[in-house]
Formats: sequence, C-alpha cells, structure tokens
Amino acid sequence: MAKHNWRRRLVARARRVEKTITDFLELPPEAALDLPRLTLVGDSRLLLENHRGIVTYQPELVKLKTSTGVLAIKGIGLLLLEIKPDAIALEGTIHSLEFSPWGRHEVT
Repeated sequence: MAKHNWRRRLVARARRVEKTITDFLELPPEAALDLPRLTLVGDSRLLLENHRGIVTYQPELVKLKTSTGVLAIKGIGLLLLEIKPDAIALEGTIHSLEFSPWGRHEVT
C-alpha cells in the first residue's frame, strides 16, 4: 500500500513540474504534456488527439485510451472514420462522453 502512495506522489510531483515548465514557456498543455485533446462538432463528430489506442469498438460504445485514463463515447451508429497514430475521428449520434482516470473504476 505504501509503495503505491509513494508512486502516486512522485507522479503528481512530476505533473506539477511539467505544468510549471509549460506555463513558463507558454506552450499549449496538450502538446507539451501529451494530454488528450477533444474536438466535438455538434452531436455527430468527435476528434481525439493524443490517444493511446482503442479499448472497445461497437456501434453503441467506443472506448479509447488516453495518457490520463479511458474515454467512453456512447451513442448510436458510431463509426471510426480515421485512425492515425496521434488522432482518431469518429462520427455517429453521440449521446454521452464519460472519462475514467487511471486507477479509478473503469467506465462500463
């Protein structure tokens, strides 16, 4: 248990240092810290940059890994339009977006 607390504190401290450096250099955090960037157009199109892969792909549910957790997109007729190493585009009728940080209960 203590081992995990030590690791969690170290990761939190590293994130604070990264944020301080990014703020100082006036860089966008999603580019410098490899944070996910979502672009949602209405309820029909989504672009996720800085993804880490696909966890689940179904017409009603798509789960994508990011550097900070899992993003679940729920809807109807979800279709992956484009998959690139750094971005994923999908379309369909999007009903909800749910984010589950690493270490927390995963979105179902």
